[in-house]
Amino acid sequence: MTVAADATIISEPVTSHEIPACLWRENSNRLVSLWDMLKRYSFSFYEVVCRLESLRASARIYESNLYPKKLYDYTREEVVACLSEMRIECVALTLGSTSGLVSHIEAEVARKGEEYTFNDLLNHLNALDASFGTELRKQFFFSIEDEKKKYFQQDELFGVKVNTAFPSCVPEIRDAGNCYALEQYEATAFHSMRVLERGLNALATKFGVDFSHTNWHNVIEEVEKKVRKMDSTFGADWKEQQKFYSQAASQFMYLKEAWRNHVMHVRDAPYDAGRTLSVFGHVRDLMQALAEGGMME
Repeated sequence: MTVAADATIISEPVTSHEIPACLWRENSNRLVSLWDMLKRYSFSFYEVVCRLESLRASARIYESNLYPKKLYDYTREEVVACLSEMRIECVALTLGSTSGLVSHIEAEVARKGEEYTFNDLLNHLNALDASFGTELRKQFFFSIEDEKKKYFQQDELFGVKVNTAFPSCVPEIRDAGNCYALEQYEATAFHSMRVLERGLNALATKFGVDFSHTNWHNVIEEVEKKVRKMDSTFGADWKEQQKFYSQAASQFMYLKEAWRNHVMHVRDAPYDAGRTLSVFGHVRDLMQALAEGGMME
């Protein structure tokens, strides 16, 4: 959910089961609850709109084409105060046209001063109402299922060790989580495979296999050949290392056959939530194993 970057920051304590709301400047893409949205926007905005609507009702009573009635001083002060609050709320909601119109009305009230009439007020508030309604119809929001919230805009879905060993994967992991939360399942698998490719690249580099101009199958086969040739020159624990790298290469081949080759072609069956989460989980497990084993890019 995108919110205005220049709105007021409101920080509130949350429980361990809640997703923190940051409204808004520090992280404009932070997931926030509907309750926070209502508290920040709807309630304050509703109050301003009600006050302006009350003024419009008064303007209708005093409207006269023959004898336009000037605003009372206290009414004009109320109009100025309401318009100022309305402009602030419109800026926060990124309602640019309506915000500009409010500024124009403010200037007109200031210019006419005591000559500002209820007819002027009614015309201005009618125009404001139309602009506000038009812009609000262009605003869209989305809702995320409860079980998917933990995947949205998270930077440590694979853990700190993976982030440290493979820093270039962090944006891809976050994007994979975002796509899953938004039910863009094929995109989740795609980003997961991009993460996996960085892991395979690190494995290929470890064994001096060229990864720049060949496909995954050839790379994995070349790595497996070199793993089979490992001996004591790799250290006293070379057998443990050989087992680790052999299992890693086998997992890359499995994931390539199971998912990578399929996600790149439209002939593959559509991904659903369960299948996508399985892809994401397998990639996470392998990347965590690589990081635990000392692999890095």
